[in-house]
Amino acid sequence: MGTRGMGEYPLSNLYPSDETITLNDWLTDSSLQPGSLTNRKSVVRLIEKYNERELSQIIADIKEGRESAYLVSKRFVDGIRKTHSPYSVSTLRSMLPGLWESTIGPRFARKVFDRICPNGASYIVHTKAIPERQHVIEMLKVTTPFYRALIAVLACTGMRIREALSRKWIDVEVRSEGHARIMLRAEETKAKYLRYTFLTRECVDFLKAFEQSEYLFPGFDSLHISYDSAHSAIKNAYRQVGLVDNSAKGEFFTPHSFRNFAGEQMRDCGLLERDVLAIIGHKNRLGAEIAYLDWKKIEKRWVEHCAAKMCFLDTGAIVQKQVVELTRQNGKLELLLERLLERLEPNNP
Repeated sequence: MGTRGMGEYPLSNLYPSDETITLNDWLTDSSLQPGSLTNRKSVVRLIEKYNERELSQIIADIKEGRESAYLVSKRFVDGIRKTHSPYSVSTLRSMLPGLWESTIGPRFARKVFDRICPNGASYIVHTKAIPERQHVIEMLKVTTPFYRALIAVLACTGMRIREALSRKWIDVEVRSEGHARIMLRAEETKAKYLRYTFLTRECVDFLKAFEQSEYLFPGFDSLHISYDSAHSAIKNAYRQVGLVDNSAKGEFFTPHSFRNFAGEQMRDCGLLERDVLAIIGHKNRLGAEIAYLDWKKIEKRWVEHCAAKMCFLDTGAIVQKQVVELTRQNGKLELLLERLLERLEPNNP
């Protein structure tokens, strides 16, 4: 069976039907998380850039037979191949079939799309460089109090940047000991499972300076600061401490670098690997164990191993814990010595 040309469809297929939705409906799909909706808007902007007109007009032209969804897609993909990594190209391209099927309906065929607009190789060419602990400490010293709090939270919890920015105070449970537990609901995470992460007393103190909004990181003209603003401030902090991207090696310092940093810090503190993966949110590596996580025990182990050691500027907690531990050890030694002396007493049987 041959493929119909653009002008061979019945007139009824050129107008809205039960099989299509509007572009605005596609951009505001209530089943998607904010991050996914943001990605859809980015795709629309890029389609418009490389086709030099608004997508609403492009869709109208396709329905009237004046344009081809496949050629529009080809211009888009050819354009982003010059500026994006192969992995990003593949990810952005994968959103197009859903867009066309939703807005122009059955006149779009995936087989034709794959032939005219092939995917190409998909691989990651960039790696996330990981800062050293001393670099993080220096970053906390040179940034403003607001971004000091953000960097400290990312470096302590391993949250993704959008997860951190969207946190509200209602998600934070501050414990009597000073540390806090943060809840991330399943629908708010990339891995789609409920998880918790934890803040040191130091991070809680940093955040309390801005406890003036329902969000941990309130914005000036929005509910919370934007990803672009946070990304720009963090990149500037990297540069201030001498951490610059190495494009030749494909190594880049990004907000995501703190996920790896936080994981390594927890491991260095002696936290169990399973606990680290659960806190960071590595669902695939957890496998079936994800269904058997005991968050009370995970928090207890995190407090024991990490709560003091993962303070970056406030070393008082670390020193205090060391003093307590030393006192306890001295107490044990004194008791042992006392018992030994009792045994050495001449009248002691």
